Amino acid sequence: MSEIDISGNKRYVEIFKKLVEIYVETGEAVGSRSLSKALDTPLSPATVRNVMSDLEELGILCSEHTSAGRKPTEKGWRFFVNTLIESADISEIEEETLANVTKNAVGQSLEAILEKATDVLSELANCASLIRVPTINSEVRHIDFVLLSPGRAIVVIVNENGVVENRLIEVSPHVSASILEKATRYINTKLSGATLSEIRGKLQSELDFQREGIDKIAKDVVDQGLGFIANEIAGENENKIIVKGQSNLLSKAEEISDLEELLRKLDEKKTLKELLDKSIEGQGVQIFIGAETKVFEMSGCSVIVSPYQNKKKSIVGAIGVIGPSRMSYSRVITLVDYTAKLLGNIV
Repeated sequence: MSEIDISGNKRYVEIFKKLVEIYVETGEAVGSRSLSKALDTPLSPATVRNVMSDLEELGILCSEHTSAGRKPTEKGWRFFVNTLIESADISEIEEETLANVTKNAVGQSLEAILEKATDVLSELANCASLIRVPTINSEVRHIDFVLLSPGRAIVVIVNENGVVENRLIEVSPHVSASILEKATRYINTKLSGATLSEIRGKLQSELDFQREGIDKIAKDVVDQGLGFIANEIAGENENKIIVKGQSNLLSKAEEISDLEELLRKLDEKKTLKELLDKSIEGQGVQIFIGAETKVFEMSGCSVIVSPYQNKKKSIVGAIGVIGPSRMSYSRVITLVDYTAKLLGNIV
């Protein structure tokens, strides 16, 4: 899509910017008479109408028919986002609502935290939201093996941020609670502070159970339990996408040319992964409008997405908002950016 630049024409910029503001607020195509009244610089409806006609010829405005008001095109939205958008501050209520995700993080699984963050973001933006779940590789603070019944146990892993992951494993019916306690003591002495990836490596090469007086049954429990949870969590999170707030799009159906197709795309995790992976490669908040992304080619749809980091400042995923092109970009960009930075204190 070729770029349009009217930034050198003050009158064109003022009229276009005010038209976008009115359209975002009302959702209705804007006429020359109402627009002339809203301008800071007094202009006649005829003058405004002529400028709007020029902007339509440039491809940044469109109208359904000659006498109708006008609204931005995809080129118009791109020019607005690139050139005219103003930064917005997050409100105290929005900040407090998102901060509650952090306050309640300790003791929850990573997936539960990310689901909550994505759900809150969709509510605040009044759109759908999505997040790429990272492969867990944070440092381990503590590990527990807990016997549930003969042949069944739970492995509980608490990471450096207090986030909990647990999995049910099968063990030998001969494994007792005392054996699991022995395995717990050993593993916390040797491996606490290592990442799951490092744990898997050490299980293969460095552990000398016999020298430490750990019997074979306890060794098997440690090997099986940690190997299982490390591989399972890494595998299930590798392509995991969480989507929330699809119902918010139902009230915006008139602004999205093919809502059914959009909802279908939101169910295709592989398709969403491609979009989020692309955003991970970029820097900061990115905005895709309409056909700019093949994932959501239908007109009238925009995606605002940002990568997020872990505490070690490594990018581990991406979070974003999907909705109609008619949205308050400055506010939604602020919400996405704030949420992404917030996750950097949790993951």
